[in-house]
Amino acid sequence: MRHLRSSKFRGWYAIAVALLPAFVALYGCGPSAGDGDVARPAATPTQAADTTPPSMPSAVTVSVVSDSELDLNWTASTDNVAVAGYLVYRDGAPLATLSGVTAYQNTGLSEDTAYSYSVQALDAAGNVSPQSTAVIGRTRKKDRIAPSTPTGLVATAVSTAQINLSWAASTDNVAVTAYQVLRGGALVASLGNVTTYQDGSLNANTTYVYTVQALDAAGNASAPSTPASATTVAALDTIPPTTPTNLVGNAVSATQINLSWSPSTDNVAVANYRLYRNSVQVATLTSTTWQDTGRSPATTYTYRADAVDSSGNASGLSAAVTVSTPSAPDTTPPTTPSGLVATAVSDTKINLSWGPSTDNVGVTGYRVIRNGSLLTTLASVTTFQDSGLNAATTYTYGVQALDAAGNVSPQSNAASATTQPTPDTTPPTTPSGVSATAVSATKINVSWSASTDNVAVAGYRLYRDGVLLAAVGNVTTAQDTGLAPGTTHTYNVDAVDAAGNASGKSNSAAATTLSTNTATLAWDAVTVSGLSGYRVYYGTAPGTYLQSPGNGVSVGNVTTFIVTGLGSGVRYYFAVTAFDTSNNESTYSNEAFKDIP
Repeated sequence: MRHLRSSKFRGWYAIAVALLPAFVALYGCGPSAGDGDVARPAATPTQAADTTPPSMPSAVTVSVVSDSELDLNWTASTDNVAVAGYLVYRDGAPLATLSGVTAYQNTGLSEDTAYSYSVQALDAAGNVSPQSTAVIGRTRKKDRIAPSTPTGLVATAVSTAQINLSWAASTDNVAVTAYQVLRGGALVASLGNVTTYQDGSLNANTTYVYTVQALDAAGNASAPSTPASATTVAALDTIPPTTPTNLVGNAVSATQINLSWSPSTDNVAVANYRLYRNSVQVATLTSTTWQDTGRSPATTYTYRADAVDSSGNASGLSAAVTVSTPSAPDTTPPTTPSGLVATAVSDTKINLSWGPSTDNVGVTGYRVIRNGSLLTTLASVTTFQDSGLNAATTYTYGVQALDAAGNVSPQSNAASATTQPTPDTTPPTTPSGVSATAVSATKINVSWSASTDNVAVAGYRLYRDGVLLAAVGNVTTAQDTGLAPGTTHTYNVDAVDAAGNASGKSNSAAATTLSTNTATLAWDAVTVSGLSGYRVYYGTAPGTYLQSPGNGVSVGNVTTFIVTGLGSGVRYYFAVTAFDTSNNESTYSNEAFKDIP
């Protein structure tokens, strides 16, 4: 689409183009696509022009960031319509055009140099505020001084494969930011501002020489430190002890099992033994006996052992031994069920849930009490659905836990719920007054009169040619899109309430989409006393229309119109005028065009 421009706006054309995204965000204008529509023309000349400039930006500040960057901030200007953007000046010359921000980062500057900045605001009509009071900032002088040389470097071997380093911190005219560690003159690590390093994956019994350099943020590096060396520890013992033998277990009570085994041997010495119960390590010992207490009665346990030397070498696991504890009478009740919650899910059902109880042996089930009386006994579950209840009635519940010995826990917290009212089974009334109107070659608008319901209508379902097209909310209009040009479609509607009850289908309404040889026009409304309507003009050449002034197509007091019967393979040009009750007619709007395929 092409817009006519009057000469008084040309001076601001470049600024307007630069700030176009801001204008679109402010006013929501811009071309829209869809089904052959011509983009919306601008408002007619009868609308008042904006001549009021924004207020001058205030509180402009400049912050020094580095030797090449200064950052600006300012307080937003105000405008009678809206501020569209800002112009930033440096040393009196334009520097940047901004949109929708009150800050600017000026990079790429010279070191130790002063710069003067000011800001002015612009609006969408091209009005410009006065420039703000100038502020001055000076970039930092570039740092060229290296940090001091690190001192006190110490290297300490802590294993066969690791040497730990430490040193005294360096100083700098600005700040030390990093250190480099060199081993044998080659870089092995670049660190932050720390003074320790662990060098791993080294060879055993090997001497390594280290130096350290300090760095600052400008990349200045100190001289290397005085070297420090260390020799890694020699390789350790790798021969494991022999596997323990003759592991024996004896249950001496319902809760204790005594274990013993024959000692292992080692090329140096056995340091200790590790005992495993059911494949999990439970003890580290220096002796060859152990008492495993706190076991559960009538339970079978499997044990194994291995031996470890001082170098960490471990033998294989011994042969397994299996021991069962005898039974013991259970007199301990389960813990009280907690967190009982009752939730009504219908007019006849309430769901219960609770946290599980624990027991010294095991919880075997739960009792559900309703309104003080035992309702049912369950297995070891933590949910229950109470059904067959009365609608809109309150019930109170409690739960107790049971174990196999018949011990019963105290009753849980009480939980109450009220069943829901009897469900709604009455459908809404059938929608009436269904109408269908084609609005383009691919769209048909459908509308209908609202239904009523004993509770409330939740939404409507739209049918096209007898097939469900869409479910919509509680509205009385819908638009069917993506249709083929020149096709006829029939529509029905039914209403649905929140309970899912559906009305009968409405009367049918049919419409035929427009042919592709059409153009849909839209324009902004004119506000003028005595406005009667609008006239549409069009032709096949720019500025030349098929109707002379006063003889355009009168379309009434509307802001959209569909032109039909256009020729194929032709570009048409369109314009609109407004006329009042005395038949006084405005000048043409800006011109728009469309190519008819």
